[in-house]
Amino acid sequence: MTDLSRRSFLTALGGAGLMAAAPTSWAAAAATANFSEGWRLAVANAPAEGYAPSALTRLSGKMPAGLSGTLYRNGPAWFRYGDDVTGHWFDGDGMIQKYDLSADGVRHTGRFVDTVKRRVEQQRQAIVMPGFGTKGRADAPVTSNDDVNAANTSVLRVGDELWALWEGGSPYRLDAQTLLTKGPKTFRDDLKGLAFLAHPKVEPSGRIWSAGFMGDKAWIWQLSPSGEMERGELIQLPAAGYAHDWVVSERHLILPMQPLIAERRTPPFVDTLVWRPDQPIRILVVEKADLSKRRLYELPAATYFHTGDAWEDTDGTIRFDVCLASSPKFGMSGARDLVKGVYNAGNDEEAHLALITLRPDGRADMQATGVSSEFPQTDHRFQGLRRDRVVHVGGYIEGRLGAHALSAFDWKTGTAQTHDFGADAIVEEALFVPRPASHGGTGQEMDGWMVGTVLNLKARATELHVFEAKNLSAGPVGSWRSAHATPLGFHGTFA
Repeated sequence: MTDLSRRSFLTALGGAGLMAAAPTSWAAAAATANFSEGWRLAVANAPAEGYAPSALTRLSGKMPAGLSGTLYRNGPAWFRYGDDVTGHWFDGDGMIQKYDLSADGVRHTGRFVDTVKRRVEQQRQAIVMPGFGTKGRADAPVTSNDDVNAANTSVLRVGDELWALWEGGSPYRLDAQTLLTKGPKTFRDDLKGLAFLAHPKVEPSGRIWSAGFMGDKAWIWQLSPSGEMERGELIQLPAAGYAHDWVVSERHLILPMQPLIAERRTPPFVDTLVWRPDQPIRILVVEKADLSKRRLYELPAATYFHTGDAWEDTDGTIRFDVCLASSPKFGMSGARDLVKGVYNAGNDEEAHLALITLRPDGRADMQATGVSSEFPQTDHRFQGLRRDRVVHVGGYIEGRLGAHALSAFDWKTGTAQTHDFGADAIVEEALFVPRPASHGGTGQEMDGWMVGTVLNLKARATELHVFEAKNLSAGPVGSWRSAHATPLGFHGTFA
């Protein structure tokens, strides 16, 4: 296990002799781009000191009775030092945005995760460390996965701590109130730095499942609700396919392995991947109770970043929602252009919502909707259990990054509803918050609110909006505007 946890990912990142700074053409492109307006606000550097606590300005409506708590969001928020530019959007330094919701309104603060990577680069005022799409420098001080851990993808509340998540190393532990960094989470000494997905799955019981993908193997993490390790086991995968997300049902772990295969040793990591559209997407189903019991399904080639949730019918049929595209060109090329201030529509591809069904007799099928979709979210009280609705962003504008609408799709009725924020908006992931019983909550699916942020390009400010989860088309019931345009984030949690 020591080899897997400390060397396999570093090998993919590349040896020091192969590392190099970003091409000068990138620096020239970034130097001429204006990151203070338009969609480029999404990939502008945040203030190095973070965002001081401040109240958002109410635009309309009010905070619904019973809605209180904290929305935490994580995403890359530092990309360049002068004309020295990181090699990929996914390699920006992670920053946590904290929105406190109460009857009085919304307050915001933001702080960078104090990673090894960030400390090294802030000291040198240069892009130094390798990453998903960044080669790094020949003298980068890399001794473990966590030295290059950007802690920039998602966040999980575990007890009094907040975990900032990447996918190639340890969770970074933060104080949930102050956002001060405590350091990487070590589950066991011989597992330091082992990959831990940015998309752990939490059962209704509070038990946490995660995975660490390493070539054609994966380490399965089973954690207690308090974040302590209950079980860990290495399993063989059907292929060394890239996976950013997965799904978990009541009795199974489901690992969709797209035919984006790690075949090369060329750094950085993204350049190790080769798209094989002639190969199927392979879906490995593993029993939670016995990880040696597995089934394999195949469907035509497709690529994805994000899944919704899975559930099982009484006959053992497994279903899960996923946002599928026909090629991975955004992650492999398009997201590299963004940090240069360039959006190339030819290197982007819209994903669409689909429902994958895996039957006990080995058959698999896919129900395509044609609905533009990313960042799918569900009522997590039903995680692994039967449910019907999924909420997602969608609607894209030619020549620009990001979605402009928030939508919901009902698998039972086949109907959808949408709120369109307009051409000046980039809509971020929205999360479901249940209505408490003390305020009339029924416990039924989607009885509560969707809470999410939107980057308003015209106002040059980030906004927070609250919707009735069952009635998105009615528009927000409450909206607030920040004094800041925070860089576009990826994922969050509400606690």
